[in-house]
Amino acid sequence: MPLTQSLSTLLEESQRLTTHLSLGEIPTVQRGIDLLESESRKLVAKSVRNGRAALDPRAHALLASSGIDTDELTDSHASAALLSAFEMLQPAYDANVESYLGQQQEQSIVNAIEESELSTLDEFDRNMTAHMQQMWEDSQRRLFEELGQYQGADMQFANAVESAGIAMSPLAAGSGSFDLTDSQAHGRVTQPRVERYAQVVRKLNDARVAAARPQVDVLAGLEKATLDSSTELKSKQIGQVWKLLAHYTSPKESRNIAAGACAYLEETFVEHVDRIVAQYPHDANVGGIPSTNRKVRGYLNVQFGRLGRVPAFLEMFNDEAIWAHMYTLYRCGFKQELLKYALDMEDIITDSDPGFVAHLKGFCDQAAAIRSDIPVTAASLEDPYKAALYKVLGRGNVSKKAAAEVVQTTEDYLWSSLAVVRDAEHIAAATGHPRSTLESLQALMLKYGPAHFDPNGNNPLLYFRVLLLCGLFENAVDFLLQNDRFQIEAVHIAIALAFYGLLNIPSAETMPCSFGSYLVAADNNGGRAMLDFSRMVIHYARALPETATDDAVNYLLLLTLPTQGTCDAGQHSLCQQAIERILYERTDYARYLGDIQSDGTRKRGMLERFLPLLGISSNEQFAQTIICRLADRSRDEGRLADTVLLYNLAERYNTVLNVLGKQLGELLYTHGGSNSNTDNIGDAYGLDDVEGVARAVLEHYKQREHIARVLDDRAVTTCNTLLTIVDFLNCHRRGAYEEALEMIERTQLLPLGGDV
Repeated sequence: MPLTQSLSTLLEESQRLTTHLSLGEIPTVQRGIDLLESESRKLVAKSVRNGRAALDPRAHALLASSGIDTDELTDSHASAALLSAFEMLQPAYDANVESYLGQQQEQSIVNAIEESELSTLDEFDRNMTAHMQQMWEDSQRRLFEELGQYQGADMQFANAVESAGIAMSPLAAGSGSFDLTDSQAHGRVTQPRVERYAQVVRKLNDARVAAARPQVDVLAGLEKATLDSSTELKSKQIGQVWKLLAHYTSPKESRNIAAGACAYLEETFVEHVDRIVAQYPHDANVGGIPSTNRKVRGYLNVQFGRLGRVPAFLEMFNDEAIWAHMYTLYRCGFKQELLKYALDMEDIITDSDPGFVAHLKGFCDQAAAIRSDIPVTAASLEDPYKAALYKVLGRGNVSKKAAAEVVQTTEDYLWSSLAVVRDAEHIAAATGHPRSTLESLQALMLKYGPAHFDPNGNNPLLYFRVLLLCGLFENAVDFLLQNDRFQIEAVHIAIALAFYGLLNIPSAETMPCSFGSYLVAADNNGGRAMLDFSRMVIHYARALPETATDDAVNYLLLLTLPTQGTCDAGQHSLCQQAIERILYERTDYARYLGDIQSDGTRKRGMLERFLPLLGISSNEQFAQTIICRLADRSRDEGRLADTVLLYNLAERYNTVLNVLGKQLGELLYTHGGSNSNTDNIGDAYGLDDVEGVARAVLEHYKQREHIARVLDDRAVTTCNTLLTIVDFLNCHRRGAYEEALEMIERTQLLPLGGDV
């Protein structure tokens, strides 16, 4: 029988061996290439381990019947390197589950590593792309602000600021996004409330000049400006901010943030109670001139009347909710009234809590020795008003859920949290628990974010008030600045906070270079945020129109507000540079720096009134710093009239002559030898300005003896000689050669005598 037929028969018979088995009962395990290779190598190694293997007699007979030489086939097989050459090309099926699972495990690990590597690379690429995009957007914003504000002017001035050791961001970051124009008026008309706030700033600077510790009620002035602008703002909430800040600056609260915030929330809650009682007099039923307790009782009557009934879980006595009454008294800040009420109701309260009145008396007297180790259960705190009162008084460990029905509004939640912080020392002593801190509350409010309090974005002032109540002044101002409607108010809230020393501001030396948010973090300040007050004020001042330059200068003087009463050279230098810049752009030097009258007397400028705020102690220092720097800049940029005016104001008369001499010399050298059809060289080459100014200055100096005495003779001679050359050229152009010779002879520059 041929070999092919025998092998085919064997294949068919082997396949029929498993026909009676169901594939559903015994699953087929398919080996991978790696596993097949490993098993094949093991099989080959086993077959050649003992050298040449003996051939089965039956196989020998089968092959011999087909005409195959088995000896030759065995020799060829033995010489083949099966261990290194064997490779399976077809998938093999086997039931070795252990080997299969081991190979699958290894492959899964390899695949996981490869996928993790690819995921890491993709994430790195995404983060790098986002970072590069952010850097590009920041660069774009910086470039557009530069181009839009300065229109390509004055890089030298910016370099001067940088060389003075001052960060570039306040002066070089443009005018920000402040839009002070009235959208309802025709043309670029400033909003009316801008002038109202500017009046307060002017009064503040006047007071700062008059005294090192100015006695001026900034908050009252700003509150009046806001109330007068209520029609424009269409919001009464912003006016409440000044009352809140007044509590922070009150000596009674001693600048304790939690105490000031609680006092404000208690005050507003009293107003709420009075408003509810007045709105529903029939339901309140408090009588003609109600006492505090009657008002509280009337308020609770209205509240429970809205529900249709008094909740059954409240502890009542003679139809009065005792714990609700006491909680409302404490919520209003009536601590002594609460203690008196508790003493009057002591017999009733004792049935519910025998030690409460003693605890309350010790708490109100702020006795450090009070302890409250009473067990608190759900049954004992079924009345939510009782639970809420226990929580703020440190009477046991009360869960938040127990008082959830009472603490429902944002104001109630903040008051209860801040009250615990305010009395943290006494509550910790009473409960034995760690003290609650303002920092933990601040971190929680920042974690919540504005979306938690105002998910629809309809009331941005709510989250702003939350930040203010928690003492996050820098975050609050920065958040309000992002709302175009209240940007002006945000700036003046920051000014008030800076005036009272409540704002965390970076110094001029450590000021970061930022072109986006005004909020910056300080690594060396315990992680507390800082507000770039200087950059904000500069942006606001530069947004004011040219007609309000007086106001712009007054706002820039606020750059030294955080250092009032201290010596901060960097902040003073920054203020000087900012004022110099705006004066250079608007060029009204006579009004702000002074002027020389026709009789030679000097008229003081507006800015000289505020020299102490600029860190300048004398007129000489004023001339040396601001006036001379402006004069140097005008000279470098070819503004001759301004240069002469400013150097005269600084009494640098010889410098004026040197500048005029240089201008005359340069123009004569450049254009003096050219031909022109005009009769006057000044008309042909723009020399008339320099010539006229030079002649007027020399004549003016000659008539003032006090100036003539200090002039450098060589500078005067140089200017006169150059002017004579101008006359010579003019005569030569007109054809008056004899007169021209007289002019050149007068200069004694050329030997024209007969003895040469």
